[in-house]
Amino acid sequence: MEWLKRWAGGIFATVLFVAMVLWLMDEQQPAAMVEIPTKVGLSVTVVEVIPGNAQIKISTTGITRARWLTEVTASVSGRVLDVADSATPGSLVKKGAVLASLQDTFYQAELGAAQARVSAAELNLAELLKRQYVAQQNNQAKSAFGRLEPHVKAAQANRNAVRAALASAKQQLEDTQIRAPFDAVVIADSIHPGQWVNAGDRLFQMAASDFLDIKVQLSEQNWQRLNSGKQQVSGTNPSSSTPSPTPKAITIVTPDGQRWPASIRYISPVMDTVTRQRSLMLQVANPFQRAEPLLAEQQVNVLFAGETRKFVVTGPASALTEDGKVWSVVDQSLRLEPIELLDEQPESVLFRYRDQPEHKRLLVRFPLSSFLEGQSVATTTF
Repeated sequence: MEWLKRWAGGIFATVLFVAMVLWLMDEQQPAAMVEIPTKVGLSVTVVEVIPGNAQIKISTTGITRARWLTEVTASVSGRVLDVADSATPGSLVKKGAVLASLQDTFYQAELGAAQARVSAAELNLAELLKRQYVAQQNNQAKSAFGRLEPHVKAAQANRNAVRAALASAKQQLEDTQIRAPFDAVVIADSIHPGQWVNAGDRLFQMAASDFLDIKVQLSEQNWQRLNSGKQQVSGTNPSSSTPSPTPKAITIVTPDGQRWPASIRYISPVMDTVTRQRSLMLQVANPFQRAEPLLAEQQVNVLFAGETRKFVVTGPASALTEDGKVWSVVDQSLRLEPIELLDEQPESVLFRYRDQPEHKRLLVRFPLSSFLEGQSVATTTF
């Protein structure tokens, strides 16, 4: 039986040896089949941008303002006889047009009395001059009083005074006719026939009809985009360093979609104390001539069309970094490049590369904060 035990032990040892060999082969086999990965670059999405010519455009908002907003008041007192049909709010009136008439009976009487006083003063002066002439011819007067000099001087002063009173009476009579001070649009009225008005009462509110003003404020960035920095503000010293924006066209767009051409009236010489922006006053000619006029005191969109620039590219808005730069791919490596931002819209940006702007680029569409200058990347064209 001893030999049987040895035979069984040998078989067990053999089986155990074979099992261990198979286990070792099973552990080593996957290791031998694992492929060591090679290092690959970061994958980025790029879009090819090609420089070209583009016109600079800037969009902002402004507030329309009535020009020469004026209160037309009564210069004299009286009862209102008539109000012109053309003096209703919204009507356009020419300079000098009669808006209303006041009763003028009292002023007609004052004018007649003033004319009578002038005639009497002139007659009195003429008599004194004649007496003075006679006295001088007879050599009877030795003193100034005898020559009637103070008498003549007083008569002349009285004549001048009554002449001035006559001019005042004429003016008061003319003021019974309420006239438009300039070409205007009637904004409001507070007068009706039969009403008694006193001097100083407000009768109409009017504004100039030839132009409407629009106040616009531009940030320093938009100011630099709009002007070339080569021209000077009109009417200023040529040596001044303050550049004037030179847009080729300015368009006002109202909330209902109407478009009005505009021009620059003047540029404020100081910064706005609150917003620290530059202020421009634009003007629109004949704003009340259309069936739907341009109204005052409303917010409008203002579109500036500036100069045409060379080597301008258009890219997605997502390509801008937080500090206003872009990433390009050159020879499969990342490069951070400074740019001159010309226009920014929700979906796109218009800019020029500061270095070699004439070259086309592969622009990274979605830059990451973890990008490194010179980092190797693999590109996917969008």
